[in-house]
Amino acid sequence: MEHAVVPPAWVDAHAPVATLLAPLHPHWPWWGAALLLLGLALRLARRGVPRQPLAVTFAALAATALAIACDGLVDDAYIQFRYAAHWAAGEGPVFNPGERLEGASGGLWMAVVAATSRLTGVSTGIVARLLSLLLTPATVLAAAAAAARLAPGAAVPVAVAWAALATPALYAATGLETASWAFALWLLAAGLAAARPGVAATGAALGAAVRPEALVLAALTLPTWRHLPRVGRAALATAVATQALVAGARFFYYGSPIPHAALVKGVTAAAGTPAGVRYLAAGLLEWWPLLLAIPVLWQQRRRFLPALLPVAGWTALVVLRGGDWMPGSRYLVPLLVLLTAALALTPPRRRLAAAGLLLALAAWRLAPLEQPGTGRPGDLWRAMATHRLQCRWWEALGQRLGRHLPPGTRIAVGPAGALPYASGLPTFDLYGLNTPVQRQGGVTPGHTLWGLPEAVEQGCTVIVPGRPVPQTEDVAALHAAAAALAAEVPALAEHYRPVVLVHPSPRRLDILRDILWVRRDRGEERPP
Repeated sequence: MEHAVVPPAWVDAHAPVATLLAPLHPHWPWWGAALLLLGLALRLARRGVPRQPLAVTFAALAATALAIACDGLVDDAYIQFRYAAHWAAGEGPVFNPGERLEGASGGLWMAVVAATSRLTGVSTGIVARLLSLLLTPATVLAAAAAAARLAPGAAVPVAVAWAALATPALYAATGLETASWAFALWLLAAGLAAARPGVAATGAALGAAVRPEALVLAALTLPTWRHLPRVGRAALATAVATQALVAGARFFYYGSPIPHAALVKGVTAAAGTPAGVRYLAAGLLEWWPLLLAIPVLWQQRRRFLPALLPVAGWTALVVLRGGDWMPGSRYLVPLLVLLTAALALTPPRRRLAAAGLLLALAAWRLAPLEQPGTGRPGDLWRAMATHRLQCRWWEALGQRLGRHLPPGTRIAVGPAGALPYASGLPTFDLYGLNTPVQRQGGVTPGHTLWGLPEAVEQGCTVIVPGRPVPQTEDVAALHAAAAALAAEVPALAEHYRPVVLVHPSPRRLDILRDILWVRRDRGEERPP
């Protein structure tokens, strides 16, 4: 087994997307500024309505600071960056040029990223991260606008509550469509609360064009048509029409009205209800103060029925299908929006208490602690930081493979985001989101397909499974991990040689080890 040492400085220098916000580090000042601004906003809220505009501004700035402190990034985001990059280059929204399979579900978001990249010449990864970060304060302002229409004095507590929530903060800078999805839902809420059909319809159209679950939400809202006011009917009709247009475009281009990724994660590779229950339980620990709005939803259930039915249905579907494996509650954004909006109608002391508790949770769970002592401070921040650092590693490795291997060389990867995006090489997705895969064998929710035997059969030049690689200094453990994978797929050991990549770093969260496999008959094409 070969070993290669990769200097940390080299990794930092070859991952421009993952290190985009690095010049703004350390994280502590941003985290502290966010908490201070949110505390000031709550203090102003207690002094009455005249100070609401200033307090809401503080909340919007705080949300941006907290987003920078979290510096969120996940490997899945790079899948969208790759689709958008091919789109911007004139090759269409595809993972591999010439292969029409929709393994990303960003919809309109990817189109905006591709168009912006084409116009500016900036890479899609950097464009997407900056655009999603810019949407963070806009979403807080939309939440405040909706709350102000729902109840006097509610704008600031609702704005603070949303700004302090972990999920929006964790995903604000990822470049995923999560930020645009939340903005669309709050725009819809603001339009409904103000009885402005144009605003509500715009929010509904944006949401329907960005996320596929909008189809489920719209379908579950249809039975309440008679209970909807005129503005609600306009929004629902716009959502349905937009979904029909998007589904038609998908069918025309991909041959399926539903993204392949949604089918894989929701059906083929669903992890099951036990995993979904764990996902919901983990979410509750993040946003449990929002449950203070439950009595209002129950007391005014007739009024909230058009929102309760679809949100409850979607939440149940998420639980039944197994939830997600990444930190935060990104699949439960509709539920978070509904509960936060309902806070506006709770008694003033209750909504202020909920906002204060969420602020305390942000201080505790988003504290940028790499090496904590006892307890759980900073657990959500560390979970996202681990993803970001892995992305940095895979992005640098992908860039190296792209420069080292001949154009057109086919690789196979488990982490199908940063590495393929940076390499620009044709790629086999081992988890089946972007490549048709038949076999089971994955271990995380939404990733239970495992196409390693198929990738070996196809003769991919380099394979980076991404698992199982123990992050340890124990060389014997690394050899054992490689041997276990070879035993799982005997043809792997027959045709490939393992190479251990060592990435020494004093930072505790850094990924330290990876194992890639190189075809024996391609010995001249050596890894970095």
